[in-house]
Amino acid sequence: MNLEELVRAALAEEARAEPDETGAYDRFLHRRRRHAVAAAASTGLALALVLALAVGAGLLVRRGSGSGTVAGPARPIPTTAAPSASTALGQPPVPVSPGGVVRRERQGFELALPEGWGVDQATTAHYDQLGQPWLVLSPGGTTFAAGDPRRITMFTAVVEPREFPGWVPGDPVPSMAGQSFSPLSGRVTEGRRSDGRAFAVGDQGGLLHYAIAWPYRCEPADLCPEAGPFRVIRLEVEGTSGRQGPAMRTLARALVDSIRPITNALPPRGSIVAEEPGLFADAPKVVGRGGQGDYAWEMVVRKGSDGSYWVETRRQTGDLLMGELFTPQDDPNVAWIHCTPSEKQVTATVVSGMGAEETAKVVLEVEGRSPIEVRTFRKPGFPFAFWVVAPLPADARPLAFTGFDAAGRQVAKGTGFAGHDHGCR
Repeated sequence: MNLEELVRAALAEEARAEPDETGAYDRFLHRRRRHAVAAAASTGLALALVLALAVGAGLLVRRGSGSGTVAGPARPIPTTAAPSASTALGQPPVPVSPGGVVRRERQGFELALPEGWGVDQATTAHYDQLGQPWLVLSPGGTTFAAGDPRRITMFTAVVEPREFPGWVPGDPVPSMAGQSFSPLSGRVTEGRRSDGRAFAVGDQGGLLHYAIAWPYRCEPADLCPEAGPFRVIRLEVEGTSGRQGPAMRTLARALVDSIRPITNALPPRGSIVAEEPGLFADAPKVVGRGGQGDYAWEMVVRKGSDGSYWVETRRQTGDLLMGELFTPQDDPNVAWIHCTPSEKQVTATVVSGMGAEETAKVVLEVEGRSPIEVRTFRKPGFPFAFWVVAPLPADARPLAFTGFDAAGRQVAKGTGFAGHDHGCR
């Protein structure tokens, strides 16, 4: 069976069992261990999810001459349908002006189609059905032309600040916990367009990855997404090796230079055109506060751009005690032990935790002490109940926690505590 037949079979299987694909990715994440204090726990994994959704079971991985590997945009089942085939998928065709201009207002760019190229309407519609607003260009706008590997897939993404084209070392680095990132692969070089916009390109031989600095602009600044300044336009350029490779590379670079900023890529004027949903993580929200002095705490939750949730327990001064990423498939009944005010000079123990949304109270068992009962608290929009016990003596050793619903029925029980499993002593 050749590669094309493998892709056909894989995508046919996807059509029969598509709802399980996201579940497969979530099961992959489900067993990752807790207490990931790193600021951006979802880095890289979200790109895998995006590509898994686009490809289904037929993920194509290309290995180039660079140091890494990357999953390139997958092609759907070959078809001879006309560009209007997008309507057969329930998606309107991408508008193209008489002069060959395509506008993507939510992603803040427009472009003039290269001569002889068109929008691959069927493939673009297929991705749109999967929740990926990707624009696919191909020679003549045909889908999976036999023997022609040339294709350009475009979309907006977010890159980590240190990987942002034109990044100045030493600039402040926001944490952006819960944000998904789209890194480059292969041998990476940088350059600038004639208008001064920086870009970076990852070269894998037959596949180029461009990232053009394309900051998302809005006002007022305190309501803008934290990741907005690190938005880029990504181009996945296929067919850049072999005899057609040099011409394809020249065409891709000309396209990179000619893409024009519109709407939310320009200084705000009046109303703002929102980006595609799901690109930016939500702003962090405080779900609860309590305690006093050195033990004044707060819990903060941010909904990630991939549907996950980033949960933090921290001091009200902003000092982080813990941070962890949760997907909807993860067990929410968890607890953490924090030793305050520092690991080296412990003066008290703080225990925080989460539970299923119906959890009304939690009973914390502590070695040599009476059980402690605490009510949970919630925040609209987050499917969890939260709880905190603070402060406990420095030598306290929590043993177990049990959650109960409003009727007194046990919801869950746990005996493991992340962070300091055996207490602070």
